[in-house]
Amino acid sequence: MSDLSNPLDLTGSVILITGGANGIGEATARLCLQRGAAVVIADMNQEAGEHTATALREHGGQIDFVQTDVREPEQVSALIDFIRQKHGHLDKLVCAAGVMRGPYQQPEELTLEDFEMTMDVNVKGAFLCAKYATPLLAASKSAVVVIVASGAGVIAPSSSLAYGASKGGANGFSMTLANHLAPRNIRVNTLCPGNIVTQLKLSIDITAAERAGTSVEEALQKAHQNYGIPDGVAHVIAFMLSDEADYLRGALFTR
Repeated sequence: MSDLSNPLDLTGSVILITGGANGIGEATARLCLQRGAAVVIADMNQEAGEHTATALREHGGQIDFVQTDVREPEQVSALIDFIRQKHGHLDKLVCAAGVMRGPYQQPEELTLEDFEMTMDVNVKGAFLCAKYATPLLAASKSAVVVIVASGAGVIAPSSSLAYGASKGGANGFSMTLANHLAPRNIRVNTLCPGNIVTQLKLSIDITAAERAGTSVEEALQKAHQNYGIPDGVAHVIAFMLSDEADYLRGALFTR
């Protein structure tokens, strides 16, 4: 049971985090474990996912990794079945799986394959997770869904047509999902991170420097000096998942 004197405590909660092998997802998994939750991380990258789960397990807490491609309904369904069989319930869902394709490409340069993959992971993936997780979440007394969108595509343009479209779609899906699930006592919120030091964001900066013919090393140094870190975003997500955020509605934006 959660500590009623500490509304940020997550003891007793089962939390699913997609995209949990690295970046914001990994940082969130680590913090949720520290706050007492049982965590399941899902990711396409089996090697990275297993490494993360093993590393976090060494510090205590219950964590599992399930290799999952969130674009594939059979795999998402199997992921939820794993949680149902192992834990019997699911209380929190964090849809943090995301990809970026085609930064700085003009429409005629961006391939349909890259556009569709970005939309499939970032939007379809969130839908499939919500689709299969909702019955379990509806049985929880403290159900929360957090869908990670972005400032890009929501309040500002993106360097990628595909990414901007997908994160705008994730934001629209999240706010509509919130309206659908509110009568079932499931709170849905959107998180829109700004510039954060992740593999995804740094890859964009590398591409920008290469296209401009400027120093990649200087671009990365500037990023590390000026961007936020995944741990900072993880604290925001953990707050969103907690009872302390019960009155929260809509989207939160981070640095």
